[in-house]
Amino acid sequence: MIKFGGVDRIYDAYSWRITRKAKEVWRSGNVISSRHLKDSFLDKFETSVAKYTKRKFAIAVGSGTDALYFALRAKGIGPESTVLCPAISYLATAEAIKRTGATIQFVDVDNKGLISKLPDFGLPNALVYVNLFGNLAQYERLKEYCSKRSIPLIEDAAQSFGSHNNVAPSGKLGDISTLSFAPSKPLPCFGNGGMVLTDTEEEANMVRSLRYHSVGSGKLQHGYNSCLSNDHANMLNFLLSKYKGLLGKSEKVRQWYEHKLIDLGISSIQTMVGTKSNNHKLVIKVQDRDGLRKFLEQKGIQTQIHYQQPMSKMKMFDTGQEMPNAEKFCMEVLSLPIHPFLKKTEVLYVCKCIGEYYGI
Repeated sequence: MIKFGGVDRIYDAYSWRITRKAKEVWRSGNVISSRHLKDSFLDKFETSVAKYTKRKFAIAVGSGTDALYFALRAKGIGPESTVLCPAISYLATAEAIKRTGATIQFVDVDNKGLISKLPDFGLPNALVYVNLFGNLAQYERLKEYCSKRSIPLIEDAAQSFGSHNNVAPSGKLGDISTLSFAPSKPLPCFGNGGMVLTDTEEEANMVRSLRYHSVGSGKLQHGYNSCLSNDHANMLNFLLSKYKGLLGKSEKVRQWYEHKLIDLGISSIQTMVGTKSNNHKLVIKVQDRDGLRKFLEQKGIQTQIHYQQPMSKMKMFDTGQEMPNAEKFCMEVLSLPIHPFLKKTEVLYVCKCIGEYYGI
């Protein structure tokens, strides 16, 4: 079986060191840092990510969904707000917006699944965008749109940690940005976690208060219990020290795929010129996608569909908006296995099976 994800192989590659990092925390007895304690395991990880993303502040929380919700709250988004959001993403993106009580206005996507034509009417209160599959959206265009309207640009970088353009890394490409450390994300946690990235001390302090029952804030009526544990922080900090190498391995795997997919006449979604992707996902567009997926499953190859339907069509978010590009996108895409420790023989087998299905 060729699994879709590779978190198990990441553990196998670094098992004794990852375990040692966890035990280091357990032996200290300081498993949870609910407050911002200097030189704690959590503080060291936050400092590392802030440096990596060129941010002044990085605040770790319990999940990527909480991170986006806290970022929205830090930007003053609430029940009277309207927030623009791409129609394609994991449902957590729109879920975080809905949790604030704000109205969601979905925006259709381009052929890469990235946020496309923005409305030139009305005045939204914020724009949330997603770097889908690790590929960066058109930051300069989005920033210009928000600057003209004096609204915050919020970067959902859950899938793009390690990607960058010619100017800055993902995590810096917004007035405030968020990360996810879920096991399926680029920098995976053996549990769950997220992070808010900002350059404003006031926003950083608000997020710290929100993550732990509003402690330390005289403004908030209540907060949440959304802390990243010290053992997870210490393991993630170790993996971050290996991240450059992991990204290089994923890039090599993608090159193996691209060489064979070109021979098969199959196109994959590419990153934009002037940007570099972390290769979080390798997504192809094919005819008879569902038939191919079933065939690959029979051959012992796991695949996924990102995503089955636009968020605008989900009952929990249904706005009645028509998103023709997003709907077409969801009918065509198929995500193939890709991770740093996928073997070349496995890539060749996947491509061989694709060719077999289409008679190539």
